[in-house]
Amino acid sequence: MRDQADASFTFLHRVEEVELNIADRRWQSALALALTLPDICGGIAYPDLVKHYRDGRVQLDRYKNPTRDVGGQYIRWFDTFAAPFFKLTPQHPAPYICGERCWQLRCEYLHQNKGFVNEEAGAVRFHLGVNCGSSVCSLDTVEHLAASTEIRIDIEQFCRRMCAAARHYYETAHEDKDFSLYNTPVLDFVKAQRSAPPQPPIGVLCPDTVYANGLKLALEPVTRQVQLYYTPDAVRQKAGKRPPVLWVAAGISLAEAAPWGPDTPVLLLQGPGPAEEGQWTPTLCLPQPVQPEALRKAVRGLLYEKGGWKP
Repeated sequence: MRDQADASFTFLHRVEEVELNIADRRWQSALALALTLPDICGGIAYPDLVKHYRDGRVQLDRYKNPTRDVGGQYIRWFDTFAAPFFKLTPQHPAPYICGERCWQLRCEYLHQNKGFVNEEAGAVRFHLGVNCGSSVCSLDTVEHLAASTEIRIDIEQFCRRMCAAARHYYETAHEDKDFSLYNTPVLDFVKAQRSAPPQPPIGVLCPDTVYANGLKLALEPVTRQVQLYYTPDAVRQKAGKRPPVLWVAAGISLAEAAPWGPDTPVLLLQGPGPAEEGQWTPTLCLPQPVQPEALRKAVRGLLYEKGGWKP
């Protein structure tokens, strides 16, 4: 059982997921995942197998990269690496299902789920089952559809054999092939939130609500913890629960009593004209209008200098 704290899905995790579904008798999930294993392995084994136009030109996707021949990769990998695992007995000369038929099963089951009702002459029809006993599969030519082939698949045996083939391929190829390119990164939001460094709370005091929100947007690259206040009284009433570690003030008079603690650094954005005097002295002053990057640089410097927060 893999560590649930590691939320990244690797190739072997997918194989393990198939096996867990088999143990829980979740046949639909087991079969669906098992049928995708040759997709992954085919892309790893044959990355240069791409689609071509009739004139020989390589087909490109919307990013101008060669388009994978997914079916070709799938079929070739199955016939090359998985086929020995799908013989009724080791003495049988051929597997009971080939890459082309497995690709057909994959497409019909994953994309159509149509019950494999196919009355076309010459068609291959699949019959899925469980608890088939020792008979893994049988290929029969049906009398009333002489040109049709009926393939019976025991889901459990099919999935176990596919997992065995995938694990064997991994063991023989993982030192030469980069399986990590096919990992599925999945973010564990709880774990990421716990491990993320704390962000400093910053207070913005500005009577102009539009300008205050503009300052908040400008400061978001520094921290998402920006608290807006429009009057000094609002600061006195509300900021005590979680006081900011730094203040940015704009549009207030120095003559007013400072609504924050004496040891809290304050960045004052001053308008044009001579500097005024008042009851308190800001830690740093910047003239308005101020460029966002200059504002962020000053805030980072104060946080690092006064509070020990890393810039």
